[in-house]
Amino acid sequence: MRELEVKPPRWCVRGLIEADSLAMVFADPGAGKSFLSIDVACCVATGTEFHGLRVERGPVVYIAGEGRNGLARRLRAWEIRNQTDLADAPLYVSTGPAALSHASQALEVATAVDEIAAEHGPPALVVVDTVARNFGPGDENSTQDMGSFIAAADMIRTKHQATVLLVHHTGHADKSRARGAMALHGALDAEYRLDKDETGVVRLEATKMKDAADPEPMAFRIRTVELGIEDDEGQPVTSAILDSTSYEPPPKPGNVGRGKWQTVALEVLAQLEGEYRDADGLMPTSGPRVNVDDWRAACVDHGMPRQRFYEIKRTLDEHGLVSIRGNIVSGSGVRPVSIDTPDRTGQPNPVKPDANRTANRTANRTQTGQCPKCAGEGCTWCGGES
Repeated sequence: MRELEVKPPRWCVRGLIEADSLAMVFADPGAGKSFLSIDVACCVATGTEFHGLRVERGPVVYIAGEGRNGLARRLRAWEIRNQTDLADAPLYVSTGPAALSHASQALEVATAVDEIAAEHGPPALVVVDTVARNFGPGDENSTQDMGSFIAAADMIRTKHQATVLLVHHTGHADKSRARGAMALHGALDAEYRLDKDETGVVRLEATKMKDAADPEPMAFRIRTVELGIEDDEGQPVTSAILDSTSYEPPPKPGNVGRGKWQTVALEVLAQLEGEYRDADGLMPTSGPRVNVDDWRAACVDHGMPRQRFYEIKRTLDEHGLVSIRGNIVSGSGVRPVSIDTPDRTGQPNPVKPDANRTANRTANRTQTGQCPKCAGEGCTWCGGES
């Protein structure tokens, strides 16, 4: 015990990723995990703070499994957004993926890192993006193959006292954990889950910190950056970066166990059905039928981004929470409640009856209860069912 010296932690990214450690960030496709790893890599290579957190500056090796053209555009976007030139930064990007679960190929990667270290100094950070693309012919779910992959990462880490940051996908069934054998989770010093919600907020939260307290969660938005060039049709070429935003806990699932906008859509639909039913009492016995266009307009009125409506509609239909026939939608008995979602002014915007919609729907019927257009046969104009 006397030979063990107690030292304060040395950080690659202050409070987030310790130096000389094995760390991982995992996320669903499209959640921004590569944007995050590129951001960390560029910050370390240039000594730029990572969203307010100090970094240990040093050479960075980026083992990119795919998309070198896309990677080049993302690096340029980072330069523009941070007003920092990467031309002379010690950032070294691989020409292709590596098979780190295969011993001989893992040794080749280690040798290449040694050569960089000999010329430019030991790397502070080695990024493996992604685990799947740099795994090789082995099976991620095999403890033995995953053990070989971990051994390759540790070989690089221990020789240069570098941080190795793995970028990985979520599990197929369990989105709260990374894909593959649990041996990987056990080997990590730090693990983070990245999640993008339906409003576009990307949240970074620790799921494992082996020797330190969990850091405060962080939040970002993916922002488009024009790169100052045009494609062959004269359109501006763009990429994206992560911009910090204030962290708020993810919205709790609504009454039907879905996300915020699904809940809003269902409650708005229930409110509309109530309006139409109360208008004249002449709705079909199977329940009121709401025009999809009216539903969309009401959802937008209550704060839903217009472009989100079609995805929300499809999800609710696929899960059997609404029934859509042509341009007519009906719910499944979700009770309307006051929705405390903000409108574009930031003020609460509770669901309330729309007198104009109710009046228009009432006018669509004759006093005998039949629509003047379809004579009771059913059409989208009156909301009846054929």
